[in-house]
Amino acid sequence: MHRLSAEGNALVDKGDFKRAGLAARRILQINSESAEGARILARIAERFRSRTAIELRQRVVSLGNASPDDYYALARTAIIFGELKTAQDALEKLPTPVKNTGEYHACAADLALARGDGAGVERELSEAIRLDPANKEFSFRRTLLRFGASDAAVRDKAREDLKALQTDKSFRREATRQLAREALQRKEFSSALALARQLNEFPERDFSDRLALLTTFREAGDSALQNSLAEVEAAAAGNLQNIVALMMWLNTHGMSAEAVAWSKKLPAESLGQNPVSIALADAYISEADWTSLERLTKNSTWGEMDFLRLALHARAFREMGDMAKFNAEWNEAVKKVTPNGEKVEMLWKTAEKWGWRREAIALLWLGAKDSTRGEAALRTLYDYFAKSGDTQSLYRVLLHLEELHPDNLDVLNNVAQVSLLLSLNTDRGQTLARDVYEKGPKNPTYVSTYAFALYSKDEAPKARKLFAALTDAQLHEPAIALYYGIILAAVGDGDRAAEFLDLGQKASLLPEEKALLEKARRSLAQR
Repeated sequence: MHRLSAEGNALVDKGDFKRAGLAARRILQINSESAEGARILARIAERFRSRTAIELRQRVVSLGNASPDDYYALARTAIIFGELKTAQDALEKLPTPVKNTGEYHACAADLALARGDGAGVERELSEAIRLDPANKEFSFRRTLLRFGASDAAVRDKAREDLKALQTDKSFRREATRQLAREALQRKEFSSALALARQLNEFPERDFSDRLALLTTFREAGDSALQNSLAEVEAAAAGNLQNIVALMMWLNTHGMSAEAVAWSKKLPAESLGQNPVSIALADAYISEADWTSLERLTKNSTWGEMDFLRLALHARAFREMGDMAKFNAEWNEAVKKVTPNGEKVEMLWKTAEKWGWRREAIALLWLGAKDSTRGEAALRTLYDYFAKSGDTQSLYRVLLHLEELHPDNLDVLNNVAQVSLLLSLNTDRGQTLARDVYEKGPKNPTYVSTYAFALYSKDEAPKARKLFAALTDAQLHEPAIALYYGIILAAVGDGDRAAEFLDLGQKASLLPEEKALLEKARRSLAQR
């Protein structure tokens, strides 16, 4: 078992994920409760940016005898995929003594960064440095944080600190990389090229550093790009991960034709690997080479990613105008992802990226049924329908959200508002608007919804009085001003109504709200 474990981890390090996966599965065949087998599979999933990594890390900690490293690994993996609550829960489960270490606060800094809490990152890293002043990594991370500060003086000091670290073997690579990136952003091409070349000469460089040099050549318009690209292609050919990375780089830098040409020189065994096929498919799409895309995705199987192969096959048929085959392949892709919430999410994002709005919405409704990702799908649908002005569908989403959060006042307020706008279940809408207002009488949104409810019952004078509880600043928020202006027009206060209706027009309005706005303006014009 120990030999298989060592072999599996070594294969992951080398980028041989197929053989690493086989080693992990042999471990799990011997012992289905093996934490080490799950750890190897988690590492592979992380390399391919698969959310399955979170489930595997959770499995490790649930097997018992999990080490602090397992909890840190779960937290960091969850942060990568935006599962911040999972990350927080993992950190909270660590024993109290462990929480008084530099490593704990460094991981907490990662979580704060994911939350966009810059002050929190600074605070956690400073505490990590205090607890473990000998750990230069913590100080280095704080320097990197300060290098991105908005304060020019702080940023300049961090830049000098990074320059000093270019002589430290432990940090020179990352320091040089950050300096090169900043120089490129500032369009200081000579400095960026010098730094990128320096980075490429370090013995500890990795493939991403070679890509950074290519990026710098391209951005700077340097003629060395073609020769350097040929060298990188030759170096990448024997490593699956590097093949994928370079092909993605070519696709994202407007060189998909080069990606297609290079693919013809690659070993057949590499082209048969899913990640390479996916990257090559992107190149064909960029080149609008639908015949090659259809051929690539025909008569093969991509294992767990076969739904994506079917989707790409469907894309080829759709672009070639064969809608019968498109529908058949797309329906098969949808069947493949049901009822896996993660796969549904991947497929709807693919459809969205391709501009297939109808298919994306259908998948989101499918994803809404998932117990773990359903709410995220509903929130996305909410944004879709709010932006497109599809109030009927918006109401349907809100009813589902209400089922999930029957006590959430914001959700209940929105249900009441849209119900009244659509004149659907108006008695319940009236009741909800009143109940929500009574629980939050100072919330300007709740006030405006209840006022609209009263207005809908021809009680405009009573509705106007509600707005007296709001501040002038709150009244001038466009979304609040709209309803205030409508009610002012209804009670005959024309001068003030016009001001607030003009302000309300700046809000993101649903069609029914636009109709109310125009109705109020017509009433003012007739006076």
